[in-house]
Amino acid sequence: MPVTDPEKKRIATQALLSMRICFNCGCRNDMLATRCRKCRNPHLRLKNRNLGAKK
Repeated sequence: MPVTDPEKKRIATQALLSMRICFNCGCRNDMLATRCRKCRNPHLRLKNRNLGAKK
């Protein structure tokens, strides 16, 4: 069932897509993180935020 309330949709989008991913282990980290919480690797990337149908 799709979410129609814009406020709930914003909260869900932020919870699912606002994170950093470790290049080394793939662990999800907080947006403000500078090092991975699991392996302490400093190389982090932003989570891909493209939503929509997969091709």
